[in-house]
Amino acid sequence: MTRRLVQLLLASLLVLTVRGKVAAQQAATDLLAQGMRAYQSLDYDQAAAILRRGLTRTVGDTLSTAERLQALTYLGASELFRDRRDAALAAFRQIAATDPRYRPSEIIFPPQVTGVFGEARQQTKTVFFQVQQETEFRAKTEHFTARLVASSPHDVAVTITTGDGKLVRRLYDGPIADSLAVTWDGLTEERNPVQSGRYTLRVAPRAAGAGQLARQLSLEILRAKPDTQPWPAGAGLAEGTPLPLPFSSSSGPAVRSLAEGLAAAVAVVVLPSIVSHDAAGFKGRFAIAAAIGGAGIVSFFAQRSAPAVDAIAGANAAARAAARRRLEQVQQQNAQSAAEVRLIVRAGPATSVELGGGP
Repeated sequence: MTRRLVQLLLASLLVLTVRGKVAAQQAATDLLAQGMRAYQSLDYDQAAAILRRGLTRTVGDTLSTAERLQALTYLGASELFRDRRDAALAAFRQIAATDPRYRPSEIIFPPQVTGVFGEARQQTKTVFFQVQQETEFRAKTEHFTARLVASSPHDVAVTITTGDGKLVRRLYDGPIADSLAVTWDGLTEERNPVQSGRYTLRVAPRAAGAGQLARQLSLEILRAKPDTQPWPAGAGLAEGTPLPLPFSSSSGPAVRSLAEGLAAAVAVVVLPSIVSHDAAGFKGRFAIAAAIGGAGIVSFFAQRSAPAVDAIAGANAAARAAARRRLEQVQQQNAQSAAEVRLIVRAGPATSVELGGGP
């Protein structure tokens, strides 16, 4: 009984939590819509109050980024028409720090609003990163590229640092207008490829002061394993390993020797009686025929089994030379791959750091 009661209480709590989140989201979007209607009705005091309540409820990112930018735009316009210029500038600076590419609609908002917004952008010196989530490149010969989008023209210092802030490489030091592509070859200030680890791409205004923002992008860097190839088949031949090659020579000469020997033997057997008239002569013809036929047979097998020594030696030398060339080519490619350092860069989230007002 007690266990069932606990399960019911947990289920009820979960339902209330989900409903609370949905209600908060609906309330935030509803407040945004109400604030926009109040602005359009020229009730700027009511619009500002409602929009601030809606923005306050977005601590958990209830509003999307686009909705938040829209709410800040209407809030800044409302504060401007309430003669609260500083509050309007503060709202517009939040927009510039969130997305430097954002611009209020010139159809919806009058020139005095867009003019103050432009002033806020000029006062806010920050950048927006555009990078690939993962980049693989060869250190020294290839590059990692990050595109910076500026909220307004200003001078920046772009560096790569370690996780604890130690300088690794200075990438750029100069002006940025609308956007700028910054490249890095993966080397340190000492011109050595970086080791695997966590690094930071940091962009800071050169004229640092109160309210200025430095943007940082976390980077995870890994050294890829060398892309080497296995030794080719037959690589041992290049080192002098004996080469068993099945060679077969032509059977024409051996067959001719056998045929000639047999023909001579037959001729001797059928020689006319002038060669020998008696039985001893007859036996002598058979002895001669046997000798000639045996010589033909011996010649046949000798020519069949005798290897072409010069041909085999030449073929072995050619095969070893070809194997040596293949091996040397693979060794050269592997040495080049081992000398090259391939880096894999994974980009993480971007953050903003407010700079102090020191010199």
